[in-house]
Amino acid sequence: MDFYTLRALASEWDARLAGAVVAEAWTQSPRELSLGLDTDAGPTTVRVICDPALTLVFRTDGAGRQRRNTADVLDRVVGRRVSRARVAERDRHLFLDFTDGSRLQVVLFGARPNVFWTDAEGTVRAAFLDEAEHVGQPAPTPRPAPEVATAQAFAGRWRERKTLAQSVAGAVPLFTRDLAADAVRRAGLDPDASPDDIDPAELFAAVQAVEADLADPRPVVVWRGPVAEAFALVPPSDVPDGWRVETFETVDAAVGVWAKRSLAQRAYRALYGLLDKPLAAAAARRQRSAEAMLDELSRPSRADRYETWGHLLMASAGGQGPGYESITLDDILGDGSPVEIPLDPARSAVENAERYYDKARRTRKARASAEARWAKVQQDAEAAADLLARVRATTTVAELRALKEDEAEALARVLGARGDDGPVEPFRRFPLPGGFEALVGKHARGNAHLTTRVASPHDLWLHARGVPGSHVVVKRPGRSTEVPAPTVAAAARLAAWFSTARTQSVVPVTVTERKYVRPVKGGPPGLVRVDREDVLDVTPSAP
Repeated sequence: MDFYTLRALASEWDARLAGAVVAEAWTQSPRELSLGLDTDAGPTTVRVICDPALTLVFRTDGAGRQRRNTADVLDRVVGRRVSRARVAERDRHLFLDFTDGSRLQVVLFGARPNVFWTDAEGTVRAAFLDEAEHVGQPAPTPRPAPEVATAQAFAGRWRERKTLAQSVAGAVPLFTRDLAADAVRRAGLDPDASPDDIDPAELFAAVQAVEADLADPRPVVVWRGPVAEAFALVPPSDVPDGWRVETFETVDAAVGVWAKRSLAQRAYRALYGLLDKPLAAAAARRQRSAEAMLDELSRPSRADRYETWGHLLMASAGGQGPGYESITLDDILGDGSPVEIPLDPARSAVENAERYYDKARRTRKARASAEARWAKVQQDAEAAADLLARVRATTTVAELRALKEDEAEALARVLGARGDDGPVEPFRRFPLPGGFEALVGKHARGNAHLTTRVASPHDLWLHARGVPGSHVVVKRPGRSTEVPAPTVAAAARLAAWFSTARTQSVVPVTVTERKYVRPVKGGPPGLVRVDREDVLDVTPSAP
């Protein structure tokens, strides 16, 4: 989310949320924070998505907390009253100030977006993510972007980049690529054209016009069918044919629709990716097998040749004894040309004929079986292709989930996985004492997915210490839920078993909360750094 959107949201929220009291704060999925607020108009929820791939902050009406699979967070914020909502000067920091002088600071840029609760002096007292790292430290300081208020300032920052749009975005730091392209189009130029021989003064008036419109937004969401392709504070000038522009009275409403559709589309893409690629591979694999089998079946059957040799031996060489490796006979059943027939020297001609009759019978039986197998493989290939086509015909996560539920057995047959687990979860599931469940990564990318996408901050995380192995996560229903010692010990034995140290009699296992585990920047999938840990010595045990 860019600065201008946050500024417009803060302006509207300042009127809407002033005087609201924080009723609860929770998370229902990794990197998603929800704040329940009681306002004069009724309950409302502010949601913050701290995922670098999709950073969002938006509001929804109502309380919005699910009954299950949520955990309390930032409990020290609960009960505090909002005095105002604001954005930092020319920087993407959104603040909810409280009447006691403390504040929530939402930072939605960089590699590690986060939400901090700070005291009046700006010291972090709690953090949504990586709390141990930030508590007691100064909160991130806003850094105002350079103000480009005059043509001279604009020309002074102008640098020739690959395209005009890139050059404008470089000269106006708060402009996104889309805003810069809009300014170029308003100047009657092509955003993708080269900036060579362009006078920056020609573009500055267009930049000012865009900034004026941003100060008085007319928010829209641009749709391609059911897909929300773009959100804009001002209607774009280059909407493709067939796309629809939906206008809104407030930025708050537009951002809410855009954010919810973006999350739904991300969920759709994630589920789609888990089905499309494996189904495509399965369909192609089955089709190749069917084509190879059909190619083999299309060749002349050897059974007819074996039977002919048997007839010739019985008709023309019935008195021939053993000791011969081959015999040449006229093909009296065909065109009369000579035919060389291989023989078993240990058998007579009649015994060799009987051997060829038997081979003919077995070859025909094997061919009939092969034809039946081909029909089954071809049927499986067509079923996989049909499932793939139906997956690719979906457009929403609801359609995809319905298809997945309706065709669970068919998907399991094609993909070789249990229908209740979904087709390709990159981790295993094992029951633990006390009703808990252990999630165990299957491979390096499965480890990375499990730790960064599935595990919540307060889930338990385990790994055999100092050796390669699977990440193990024990889900906790709530932040305050205590995991019994026998459950932790059982999970630790799994972590030891699913490691290269499984043959050792005793294996040290790291036990910590997920919030203390961070991926190593630039490292391979699954490589992490643990900031705080306990160590449990266990004997590896198979599940």
